[in-house]
Amino acid sequence: MANLTLREIRLFEDLLGMGSGYVLDFSNNSFARFVMEAINIDIYGGPGYTEYCSKANKLRQIWQNEQDSIVGKLMEDLLDYYIDQHIAKEVEPMDKEQSLIQELNGVIKRLQGNTATINLPLRLEDTLKTLLDDIQGSLSKNKPALVLDRLHTFAVKYLRDLCAKYGIATEGPNGKKIALHGLAGKLKKQYENSGIISSKFALIAIQSNIALFDSYNEIRNEKSYAHDNPILNDIEADFVVRAMANVLTFLDKIELKIQHEKSNEIFQLDNLDMELPF
Repeated sequence: MANLTLREIRLFEDLLGMGSGYVLDFSNNSFARFVMEAINIDIYGGPGYTEYCSKANKLRQIWQNEQDSIVGKLMEDLLDYYIDQHIAKEVEPMDKEQSLIQELNGVIKRLQGNTATINLPLRLEDTLKTLLDDIQGSLSKNKPALVLDRLHTFAVKYLRDLCAKYGIATEGPNGKKIALHGLAGKLKKQYENSGIISSKFALIAIQSNIALFDSYNEIRNEKSYAHDNPILNDIEADFVVRAMANVLTFLDKIELKIQHEKSNEIFQLDNLDMELPF
C-alpha cells in the first residue's frame, strides 16, 4: 500500500477528475496501455486486478496494492500527461492548478524516495556504473525481467575484477572465459585459503550459491532478454535478482573487510616508523 495521506489522495483525485469514475481523458484501453508502459501492471488481467471497475477505481486499486516507488512512478507519468494536455491545448494551468501540481510533485518525489531498489556493490568505473543505473531504473519501473541480463553482465564483470585483483585466472587453458559460477568457485577458494572467512556456515553458503550462479547462467541464456527467449515471469525474476544481489553484496562486504584490515596494518606500520629512535 502506498504511503498516501487522505488529503494527498483527495488532491490527486481532484486534479485527475476521478469523481465521475474517469481518469483524465483516458479510455479503458488507453489507460490500460498507459499503466502497462509506466509500471508494467495489467490492470484488467493481472493478479489483484481482475475485478472489473471504473478507471478511477483501478487507479485506487494501484494505490492500495502497490509500493511507494511504483505508485510514485505512475503518478509522475500521469502528472506529466496532465501538463502535456494543457501544452497541446495552448492553455496555461491556472495559479491554483500550478500550486496543486507543485505540491503533488513533492508527494511524488517522496514516494520515489522509497525506491524498490536492491543493494549492489557501488562502483564508479563507467561500465559498472552504467549497468547499476540500468538495473535500478528497471526495478523502479517494476520490470525485474529486464534486470536479469544486465545483472548477469554486472556480476560477471564484478567477479572478474575481483579475480584479477588476486591474480586468479579468468580464462581457461583454451582461452575460453570462465563462466560466472566458475569465477565464484575460485573466489571461494581464495577466501577459504586466506582465512578471511572464519565460519563454516559462510563457506557452505558460498558453496551453495555457486550452484545458484550456475542456474543463473541458464536463466540469463534461456529466459531473459539476452536472446529471443520466453521470458521468466516477474515474480520469479524479482526473486532471482534479489537472491543474486544478496550474494554480490556479501562478497563486496568481504572485500571491504579485507581493505579495512589492510588499511589498519598500514596505519600501524606508519606509527611504528614514527616511533623509531633513528
